Amino acid sequence: MSAVAAPLAGRRVLDLGALCAQRPHALAASMAARLCAAYGAEVVRPVPESGEPFARLPPLLPDGGSALDRFLNAGKRRGPAATGAFDAAIGDSAALGAHAAAVPVRVRLSVFGPGEDPPMSELGLLALSGLLDIVGEAEGPPARLAGHQPAYAAGLAACTGLLAALRAGGEEVVEVSLFDVTAWLNWKAPASVMVLGAAPSRSGLPKDWHTLPVRDGHVALVYQDKDWPALRDLVGDPRLRREEFLTIAGRRRHHAELMAVLRPWFAARSRAEITAAAQARRIPIGPVLAPAELLDDAQHRARGFLGPGGMPHLPLRWDGARVGAEATDAALA
Repeated sequence: MSAVAAPLAGRRVLDLGALCAQRPHALAASMAARLCAAYGAEVVRPVPESGEPFARLPPLLPDGGSALDRFLNAGKRRGPAATGAFDAAIGDSAALGAHAAAVPVRVRLSVFGPGEDPPMSELGLLALSGLLDIVGEAEGPPARLAGHQPAYAAGLAACTGLLAALRAGGEEVVEVSLFDVTAWLNWKAPASVMVLGAAPSRSGLPKDWHTLPVRDGHVALVYQDKDWPALRDLVGDPRLRREEFLTIAGRRRHHAELMAVLRPWFAARSRAEITAAAQARRIPIGPVLAPAELLDDAQHRARGFLGPGGMPHLPLRWDGARVGAEATDAALA
C-alpha cells in the first residue's frame, strides 16, 4: 500500500473459513477475508486441530504446498479465535455461533439463507442455479466453469456486505446465500424466460461466437451484427456480400457456407496479424493464448498480475498500488 491509509487499517476481522463445515462456505469465507486483509485489516484465521484444510488442495507447488492455501491465506495470521476483540467475523452459522457471538458484524454464509443448511458442493450450486445448463458444447453434456467461481463470487458478496456494515456502524448480521449468488451470476437466463419466453441454451451462440484455427493456433471470433460490415471488409471476399449473409439470421441459417468462406482466410494468417488487423477496424477478435504465453505477454507483465513467487495479485488498485501485493509476494517467502 502507499502512504494513504488502507480502507480497513485498524480493523480486526475473524476468518472462520477453516472452521466451516462445507467447502463452498469455507472457500467463500476465506476469499472474503483475503480481500479484507488486502484492504489493510488484521485478519486472524483459527484452524482446527487437524490443521489448515486447504493445505493439501490442488494445485500443488513444487515444494508440496497448496497454491490455493497460499493465495487465500496471504496476509492472514493464524491464531486462536478468542484473541482480543474483532470488528467483524466471517463464517457459517455454526462457526459464528461458537466463536463470534460477541462480534458486532457477522457475515453468515449458507446455501439458501437462514435456516437449515443442506449439504452442497460447488458443482451442485452450478447445477441448481441453471448456470451449468448453458455452459459447454451443444452436442455434449453440461460443463462446469473452471476454478471456484460460485465460492469466489460469494466471497466478493460477503466482503461487500461486510464493508457496508462497517461503514454503517453498529451491529449487523450480513446474510449471503451461495445459491443466490450463483443464480445471480446467471440472472439473464431466468430473466430471458420471464421477458422473452425463452432462455439461452448451449445451441445458440456457437454460430456467432466461436474459435477458428489460424496459422499458429486459434483466434476467438466474437462479433455482433454491427461488426459484420467491418469483418466482411477485413476478409475482402466478394462472396460475403451475397444476400444470404446480409442479416444475422441469414448468417446463422447458412453457417456452414459462411465458415467455408472465412476459414481459409483465417488459416492463412497468424494470430498477431489477424488481431492487429481486427483491432484497427474495431472488431473484437483476439488470440487464444496458452497459459504459458501469458508470462511473455507485454500487457500481462505491465499489469503485474503475477508476483515473483507465482501467486496472483488481486485485480484491484488503491492509490495507484496493487491491493495486497505485499502480502501476496510474501506468501512464498
